[in-house]
Amino acid sequence: MAEKYDVVVAGGGPAGLAAARAAASEGGKVLLLELQAQIGGQTQSASWVPNDLITPKLRRAVVLKLREVKLHSPHKELITRGDFGAIVDRRQFDKLLAAEAAASGAELWLSAPVKELLMSNGMVHGILTEVGGWSDRIEGEVIVDATGAGGEWSSLLLRKVMGRDWQHERLASSNEYLMVNVKDEKSAEFIFTSYFAPGGYAWIYPLGKGFAMAGIQGVRIHPDTALDEFIGKQAPPRLAGAVPVAAFRSQLPLGGPLNQTCADGIIAVGGAAGQIYPLSGQGLRYALRCGELAGKVAVDAVTEGNVSKERLSEYERIWRAEFGFEFKVGKLLHSSLGVSQDRKMNAILHVLKGKPRLQRAFIDVFTGFNLKGSLGVLLKNDEIARVFGREVVKALTPK
Repeated sequence: MAEKYDVVVAGGGPAGLAAARAAASEGGKVLLLELQAQIGGQTQSASWVPNDLITPKLRRAVVLKLREVKLHSPHKELITRGDFGAIVDRRQFDKLLAAEAAASGAELWLSAPVKELLMSNGMVHGILTEVGGWSDRIEGEVIVDATGAGGEWSSLLLRKVMGRDWQHERLASSNEYLMVNVKDEKSAEFIFTSYFAPGGYAWIYPLGKGFAMAGIQGVRIHPDTALDEFIGKQAPPRLAGAVPVAAFRSQLPLGGPLNQTCADGIIAVGGAAGQIYPLSGQGLRYALRCGELAGKVAVDAVTEGNVSKERLSEYERIWRAEFGFEFKVGKLLHSSLGVSQDRKMNAILHVLKGKPRLQRAFIDVFTGFNLKGSLGVLLKNDEIARVFGREVVKALTPK
């Protein structure tokens, strides 16, 4: 007889861990299944996060507070200083989230890939996990799909329930190297170049003395080749003599969230729901909040004995009210910069020079960290508005 849980979470990244923590805190019987042999084992080693995500319990994951950002376009460079949040060690960050989920009462299984959804009459009621010659059928009143968008067993709601896949032209590929023997700089760098990263950018994040993450993201690229070419031909000075010791590949849907993020018995969160800010590919803040919402709504629905799409759509209504405008902003600005990318970034950095307040607004809008407070500041500048285009500015201006 299959074991039964109130909530089964597929995926042990931040979205899944937040969902498991919230559902267990609400009194649900919760199981989280992680594909890899450890939480945080295959994620990127560093993430740039805003200050409000660093709770007291997660401060141990902070590598450094970020005080300087360098922006590069093909013909312009800019250095801006301020309080830009923190660089966190994601391996540590995710493990601390897992500790919180376990402390709340969630059960965690490792090396447990979700192979299939169990369905009956269109209703999802469990999962099949299988590895090697071992398999297990696990019943769940609500399944939380936190499997991301980057692998064969990802995007359960989209692929298994909706019978679709991500649009290839809106799916960005990325690759990151953990580099050692790096010159000890404490700034984050963004390099905008359509040659190496069409529709995206390259970056270097500091990760403690002698370490850094170097990565690249773009559409229609081979991520391994693109990153090697970027490091070899662009030759960032701080990486001279540095060597990679680990690689982290992923895919990000940059077309905005799914039109439908829940169905009968299932909710999708984070990358699996397309909850990625399209302009920069940031998703950690959305993963944590949407995971929390999914966990709470799932337990409430189980308590009421109604796990239909209609009942679970409360989750969708709340997250769209909170983040719908942000995803719209990211999608429109990303599409705008996708045309004449190099020329537009040269123009933007030219305008930003000598304007600290405008520089901060651009970084906030690019990352999505303080979007609502900074978007108006950025688009009120006539030259910046012309770069993005009149129609885009009009669509993002409150009526």
